[in-house]
Amino acid sequence: MRFKSVLPIAIGVVLTLLGAGLAFGGAKLISLGGSWYYLLAGLAMAATGLTLVKKKIVATWISLALLVATACWAFWEVGFDFWQLVPRLITFIVIALVLVLIVPLLEGNRRLMGNPARAAISSLLIISLVCFGYGMFQPHATVVAKKGSTSSVVVPDAGQSDGNDWTAYGRNTHGERFAQFDQINKANVKDLQVAWTFRTGDMAINGAEYQGTPLKVDDTVYLCTPLNKVFALDPVTGAEKWKYDPVIQETPSNRTWKRCRGLGYYDVDKAQAAVANGDTVVDPSVAAQPAECRRRIVMTTVDARLIELDADTGKTCGSFGNHGTVDLLKGIGPNTDGSYYLTSAPLVAGDVIIVGGKINDNLKTGEPSGVTRGFDVRTGELLWAWEALNPKRGVPLPAGENYPAESPNFWGTASYDAKLGLAYIPTGNQTPDFWNGDRKPGSDEYNDSIVAIDVRTGVDKWHFRTANNDMFDYDVSAQPILYDLPNKKGDTTPVVIAMTKRGQIFVLDRRDGTPVFPVEQRKVATDGVPGMRISPTQPYSQLSVGADRLKESDMWGGTVFDQLMCRIDFKGMRWEGEFTPLVEGQATLIYPGYYGGFNWGGGAIDASTGTLIVNDIRMAQWGRFIKQDEAKRIGLVPTTEGEYSEQLGTPWGVERSMFVSPLGVPCFKPPFGTMTAIDLTSGETKWQVPMGSIQDAPVHGIVPGVYMPLGMPTMGGPLVTKGGLTFFHGTLDYYIRALDNDTGEELWRGRLPVGGQGAPMSYVGRDGKQCIVVTVGGATRTGSNENRGDYVIAYALPSAGK
Repeated sequence: MRFKSVLPIAIGVVLTLLGAGLAFGGAKLISLGGSWYYLLAGLAMAATGLTLVKKKIVATWISLALLVATACWAFWEVGFDFWQLVPRLITFIVIALVLVLIVPLLEGNRRLMGNPARAAISSLLIISLVCFGYGMFQPHATVVAKKGSTSSVVVPDAGQSDGNDWTAYGRNTHGERFAQFDQINKANVKDLQVAWTFRTGDMAINGAEYQGTPLKVDDTVYLCTPLNKVFALDPVTGAEKWKYDPVIQETPSNRTWKRCRGLGYYDVDKAQAAVANGDTVVDPSVAAQPAECRRRIVMTTVDARLIELDADTGKTCGSFGNHGTVDLLKGIGPNTDGSYYLTSAPLVAGDVIIVGGKINDNLKTGEPSGVTRGFDVRTGELLWAWEALNPKRGVPLPAGENYPAESPNFWGTASYDAKLGLAYIPTGNQTPDFWNGDRKPGSDEYNDSIVAIDVRTGVDKWHFRTANNDMFDYDVSAQPILYDLPNKKGDTTPVVIAMTKRGQIFVLDRRDGTPVFPVEQRKVATDGVPGMRISPTQPYSQLSVGADRLKESDMWGGTVFDQLMCRIDFKGMRWEGEFTPLVEGQATLIYPGYYGGFNWGGGAIDASTGTLIVNDIRMAQWGRFIKQDEAKRIGLVPTTEGEYSEQLGTPWGVERSMFVSPLGVPCFKPPFGTMTAIDLTSGETKWQVPMGSIQDAPVHGIVPGVYMPLGMPTMGGPLVTKGGLTFFHGTLDYYIRALDNDTGEELWRGRLPVGGQGAPMSYVGRDGKQCIVVTVGGATRTGSNENRGDYVIAYALPSAGK
């Protein structure tokens, strides 16, 4: 009996304190120009608590009125957005339910709160909680496919020229990531099973990440590990054929940043046949080749080497470079602490290998040159060099001279149009990323661009800037996709599709860079610190994903309380939309964040229907300038990727972090990562669905272990097949998924041993079976050596093949 007597008082005290806190925070929010709701709700909650302490039944009525008022406000503010409603309503549903259930312990007139009324109201509240609970385990599409929607085939023979193989990073030099195989399709994908598993022995630990897409050529699968070991496997059994280890040199920079995203391939005999067919190559004669290395694997390393291997034996090609190796540090300039290295797949464009390089972000000025170079695929001779500070020179510098420091670099993978003889290079910006006051004119002109380079001369034919100047590390890192887009004239327009960290998708005529979908220059904020180079406008495409301007009502949280804190933080930040400049002292919101939008994983295109399919990241950050001396005084430790970047040689360091709530969840509405299908023949977004659940994503070290498909940040890229499927495994949970290309519906999900972050590929082996292959080493940037791996896994149908 004593418990029943004390219970209302205890609940009342808790509600009073929570209400007071909510009201106090609400008053703070109002002072910043924010919503009045939280102050009023806090006062009502505190009134509920105080009345409950007195054991008055009116407390129940106040809680129900608060719930009804909150529901009206929530639906007015966010409509029927499920995840937006969760923190707004659940707290008040629970409070109302508790107070209805304890009515027998309260004093007052029960005329309207008799047992039938209590039963009805409590049942309704319980049903509401059950519905919310059920909804948390269901995906909530942000764009729902039209009922009965199917895509029309506009190119029936798409993908067939590539045969049964996957010979380049994006399957071909167009970067399509499209396989015409339909053995695995919507009807039978549910039956997929593991066909074979291979362990490389290189665990993804100490900064190593498996982000690679294997190749399959003839009867061999080729893949690389983060430590640049290359393996040749049997495509049917997964058995090892050969292995090559370049024995990389560890440097202070690559010690915590080891990746190999892909390999290149060159076939001497096919190159000679291409010459006979009149295809564009650098050297039409194609001199006679030695018996060795007629089929070559091309690789780059994290200690800046270019290496060619005999695809049949794994031995280095002695006729290439210096016994199979070219030193990519020559001409780069002072290489302090090994700050120049390569992580992405090289592009084999005809007879030219095109490579860029990664340099450290945000540590200091004077970083090595971002030059892009073209090497003879047969000899390793340097044919040309392109860099933004002298874009029309073409010819390489004489031996012993260095390319200018700090020029914008190209660190992703390029694409190649053999008919036009053009390679399409995605560029970044001059480092450091956040201070641009000392940038050279060529850096501004070519930052964050698509540059079309003539593979014969190394001179650019045209370029298109996706940002007029960059203050936020908005590199274009995804491989451009080349596609012949059907047009209204009944013909096709050759386009290059540029996917950017800003979430903007620029579709350009790849002959001259003219936008095919409209691009407009919009005004942006310019009130930065003195000395910053800030453009008054920035380019925006008609096509974009996840780039809507954030507003106060978009702030989120696990509960109404941390949602309020997020709203206070948002209103306290500088935010005039994208490109709001950083200043000293006050945090500036950065959205889209510098991880994407679209990162290096890029997208894929259903080449048969003209449907672009892309995964994106939605993670806001904040940043502010800080004097380096002040940063030292308060103990900030500089890193290239961490929460403080020193930017030595500039007036400012930069402090930055993720924009998250006190509970450690993002401060803005879900989803935080999606998969989106865009019909390029019309520009219509066909569907958009959340990707990934919270199941394996730790928050403050706690792994939820429950499957809630909230939509989490993604890494890697998709694979699209003519079987009507999109495969993806770059989520924070440990799954590979197959989505319906027409609707985005998940048709199959397979559990992985650890997380993944590469891009799947597909081929048909000698046994006639279509395989889906993934490399799996662990989810992206966990900051831990736990839950890491070294897996290569192939999936196939159990009864397919001959």
